[in-house]
Amino acid sequence: MHLTITELIGILDRGGLVAFALSGVEVGYRRKLDVFGLLVMGVVTATGGGLLRDVAIGRLPLVLDKPDYLLWGVAGSIIGIWLVWRRRKVPRLVLDVAEAAGLGAFAAAGTLAALRADLALPAGILLAILTATGGGVVRDLLADRVPLVLKSEVNASAAALGAIAIWIAEPVSVGGAALLGVAVTALVKVAGQAFNLHLPAPGRGEGQQGRLL
Repeated sequence: MHLTITELIGILDRGGLVAFALSGVEVGYRRKLDVFGLLVMGVVTATGGGLLRDVAIGRLPLVLDKPDYLLWGVAGSIIGIWLVWRRRKVPRLVLDVAEAAGLGAFAAAGTLAALRADLALPAGILLAILTATGGGVVRDLLADRVPLVLKSEVNASAAALGAIAIWIAEPVSVGGAALLGVAVTALVKVAGQAFNLHLPAPGRGEGQQGRLL
């Protein structure tokens, strides 16, 4: 079966929707939310970034234009609710891989949206970061905590590097550039988790700083 670049990114995008929905439900469960609260947390985490991106560039949000986007977020949330209800967990490796691939797809989608709108590189980087991290930021704000992307996650840095890779490679091949952006973002995300990479924080203990990203 032959898949186009757009179809491949679409598959990764939907996998990211499910993975992000699971993470939203997990945070909501820790905050002792009821079933409706867990569903909201899952859907917002999955779709929030894309929604913010589309509003920023003035187009109909894909979550409204493509009903299956919302359904994937809802489905991921329902799976997450069932798992926490049964006190089961998705294997960490599976969740990490799905989230990294989804993060890459989200970053690529944001960058490609900027390219289609003839925006400059800084705008492309911002849209990539917004798409990849917006849902997590909304999730953390609803959970009444400092967004993880501001203190420990490498998602924003990974999305920015993926956007730059796409911008550099796009004149040669849009499809190849999209795949390169997905790969760069996903690899930085995985490396950040595996090697405790993050930006330095003033006042943080030397033993807790990890390595500079």
